[in-house]
Amino acid sequence: MSKQANRQTAVFLESERAGNILIPIALISIALVVALSGCSLLSRKGQVVEKQAFDIMDTYVSVMAYGAKAEEAIEQAIAEMRRLDSLLSAYDPDSEVSAINRMAGEAPVKVSDDTLAVIQTALYFAEISGGVFDPTILPVSRLWAAAREQAQLPAREEVAAALELVDYRLVQLDPDAGTVFLPAKGMGLDLGAIAKGYAVEKMAEILRASGVESFLIDAGGNVYVGGRKPDNSLWRVGVTDPRNTADILGVMSAEDMAVVSSGDYRRYFVVDNTVYHHIIDPRTGYPSDTNRGTTVFSPSSAEADALSTITFILGPDDGEGILSQFDGIGVIFVRQDGSVVTKGLVDAFEFK
Repeated sequence: MSKQANRQTAVFLESERAGNILIPIALISIALVVALSGCSLLSRKGQVVEKQAFDIMDTYVSVMAYGAKAEEAIEQAIAEMRRLDSLLSAYDPDSEVSAINRMAGEAPVKVSDDTLAVIQTALYFAEISGGVFDPTILPVSRLWAAAREQAQLPAREEVAAALELVDYRLVQLDPDAGTVFLPAKGMGLDLGAIAKGYAVEKMAEILRASGVESFLIDAGGNVYVGGRKPDNSLWRVGVTDPRNTADILGVMSAEDMAVVSSGDYRRYFVVDNTVYHHIIDPRTGYPSDTNRGTTVFSPSSAEADALSTITFILGPDDGEGILSQFDGIGVIFVRQDGSVVTKGLVDAFEFK
């Protein structure tokens, strides 16, 4: 998925001890992730199977599961994420999304049910957020990605020109024909703020369909925990403090829950002592400066993925009306001044 859209969220999981083996649940530190080599433990009752994969949706993926069929189910789940990446990436020239972008201003493109579903969901979040979430952000996000590589701000005229091509209301869907059309040349879809959440949900469906009820998926910090661990204890998901990424903000005890964070501490560059990160406010064309980070807890991974971007841009006050439309949602905001604000169901979160 898009390199600029991938948030690399600062979520990790506490370790647990199984017998005499200390098993790392998940690790966000790149150095530690690289050190993992896709190990797999044979699954017996109470033992865990773990597999890692790399370069899917521009991130690493780690899946842990308990159960007799866990190993095969994990392989199927990872394969599903690879398949969805091949459809939804704006940076894979062979993907369906890239085909839509190439044909902008020319002709509709027939797509798969999955691509259509993700775009429909993205447009729903765009509508309820008044365009704060906008899947047509690609022209602007590409501009800032280039600026980040050069550590040089784009010209205001360039930002304004790119922003002219951003408008989710122009996207034309024909569900009966299964087609998507962008009416203006230069428009482009970037589904990076929701595709990973959708893929994690599909992975969870595969695991459950295989009879695996106790599992954890970490897709570059987009975490989903299914069921409880075999000893009936809750999974414990630690959230990195965006004010100090060497420390944690606290720990969430959870089952059947997604935990997704957005922050200004990944994919950024500094000019004149100002940090310019990758989360762009579609209303301005510039990185949002409302928060340092947000973490969303939700039963739905796709919802958490989209809402983490929306709440990061809007902040706790302006975002409250949107959050009220969803059940079982909790959000932790770390504002620019370092203060912490919570909304919704965060009772199970243990602040450090």
